[in-house]
Amino acid sequence: ATSMGLVVLKPSAGGTGGSSSSGGQGSEALLLANATDVSHFSFFRRGAAREFIVFVARTVAQRTLPGQRQSVQHEEYMHTENDG
Repeated sequence: ATSMGLVVLKPSAGGTGGSSSSGGQGSEALLLANATDVSHFSFFRRGAAREFIVFVARTVAQRTLPGQRQSVQHEEYMHTENDG
């Protein structure tokens, strides 16, 4: 069983102000929409699964330069595109 998610993020306006221990590109991206299917998790683990999906999406979005497309494999498959 796999979890699925579609997460729409908007890059931060300033690009600064946030910090990341891994040298991220700025502040956290704004979550605009989130649709996830975590039904195969137990009821008590669904919230954590949703949080993890958003965390991974934000991390990848922060590391994707404007105009760049990126595919990331995390146990399955993830695609990222930053239109800048």
